[in-house]
Amino acid sequence: MSFTVAVVHATPASLQPATDGLGEGFPQAVPWHLLDDRLAAEADAAGGMTPELTRRMLTLIDYAVRGGADAVLLACSMYGPVATLARRLHEVPVTGSDEAMFADVARRHPGRVLVLGSLDSAAADSARRLRLVAEGVEVKAVAAPGAAAAAAAGDWPDLTDALARAAEPGIDGAELIVLGQYSISPVHAELAQRLSRPVLSPPLMAARALREASV
Repeated sequence: MSFTVAVVHATPASLQPATDGLGEGFPQAVPWHLLDDRLAAEADAAGGMTPELTRRMLTLIDYAVRGGADAVLLACSMYGPVATLARRLHEVPVTGSDEAMFADVARRHPGRVLVLGSLDSAAADSARRLRLVAEGVEVKAVAAPGAAAAAAAGDWPDLTDALARAAEPGIDGAELIVLGQYSISPVHAELAQRLSRPVLSPPLMAARALREASV
């Protein structure tokens, strides 16, 4: 039996990583991609979420559920808090992009975590939200120059290099690496090998959580 997962995107860059994450972590799932490519830019311009943007995301989630989605995954980390609101309105599972990953970090409770992002703002936002979930864990945000361009070009060796270069100066004492965005997640396995540390991929963790919720 197929299981339809509607994936709501705020940028085209998350389309393939979300598909790959579902393919690896929940191969029975059938992805249904919904893209509003102004969501990320408008949230960034507004300095974060606004009531209007929250309503717009809720409308997309409602559209997905009415269209027959068995679950909804929000692929943009900035819109993660909307998942909590949506779960009050719908019976199907609705999860934010990195909820499952953050919950896993909290369960592991490492002493120190590096959060990698392609931009300072993205890394800082993910680190801030992770601190709220994983109390007592030292969380350091690290931006990787060149990662955004490499991810946009689909140049995975360059992306791995950019992330590794950014992580290496602060790697001592870090027990875990967390990727803060879907767009940089395709190289999680290569980066783990390069840094000799576990690297958590948000789309893969979300896919596994949805698989468990579907049982």
